[in-house]
Amino acid sequence: MVTDMEVKKALTPWIVCFVLLFSVAPVLTATDDVSVTIRFYEKEVYYPDSNIRIEVTVGNESSETYRFRLADRRLFNLEFDARTLTNQQLPVSEQFIIQRTANQQVFYREITVAPGEKFAFVENLGSYVQLSEAGVYVIHADFFPELAGGAHRSNGSAMSSNRLTLSVRPGTAEDPQAEHRVEEVMLDVLRQEAMPPDEVVRYVLDARRRGSWNQFFLYLDLESLLQANPDSQRRYQRLSDEERRDMLNSFRRDLQQERADEDILLVPDSFSILETSYTENRGTVVTEQRFRFDNYVEIKRYTYNLERRDDIWLITEYTVRNMGVE
Repeated sequence: MVTDMEVKKALTPWIVCFVLLFSVAPVLTATDDVSVTIRFYEKEVYYPDSNIRIEVTVGNESSETYRFRLADRRLFNLEFDARTLTNQQLPVSEQFIIQRTANQQVFYREITVAPGEKFAFVENLGSYVQLSEAGVYVIHADFFPELAGGAHRSNGSAMSSNRLTLSVRPGTAEDPQAEHRVEEVMLDVLRQEAMPPDEVVRYVLDARRRGSWNQFFLYLDLESLLQANPDSQRRYQRLSDEERRDMLNSFRRDLQQERADEDILLVPDSFSILETSYTENRGTVVTEQRFRFDNYVEIKRYTYNLERRDDIWLITEYTVRNMGVE
């Protein structure tokens, strides 16, 4: 078992010998239009012993070719930061420490990403962080295009990705029926209640912060949210009833896998209700939400429109306005 003191000693300094696999040294170009994004490769129910695969994508939206060095062992390009909702950072895995600090040769190749293209690869989160308990975590990645090491870490060459919310259930992956039992219990317990519009919005935002998908969807009118996009609306209205149900189910899966309607899926660090107004069947709730990043806090104003149906208020649409940073 590696102790905290051994970790500190091992990480200062890192001894890495880079071996060039090409006869021409790569030219590394960094622009604001090159980004690194992460997503769950196959969104599923996760347990502490699950193989949580994360797809890392380097995208080039610039007008020039982008080149970087990709190590055979991706951990020389990549670091994951996983934190609880109380901002407690999970420790790195022993495997990560041992491989990063070993006195070894690091083989890599040059990757070329043309304008408008993307390059992606998949890594197991458990190879980077110790994920031993159930809970809700926020994760992001730092990508090192010139390979990670003491010198590179200190000169700020890392590119930071977006953030993902990871929900880890109690139990083990060896018991596939556990999730079905949990879902059955939740479906029995979760029932829509007659709450005022501001309480509905608060409920949905709290559910999103906890990563509770069933609660998050409880007061969302998915049909209205889907049709907020004109292209989706035209396609939806041409479908049969059965095809519409399939499209709504697909939309829900895309939301849960964080592949659609990005603004409503952002996880605020904090939020406040600024204004609530409503008539008999229509309501509006204005919120201010803060999203914390490494060096700043981004402020957004979300305005939610709701409709009352059978005494239940549902969110039917929303707008977002950027209010700056602090």
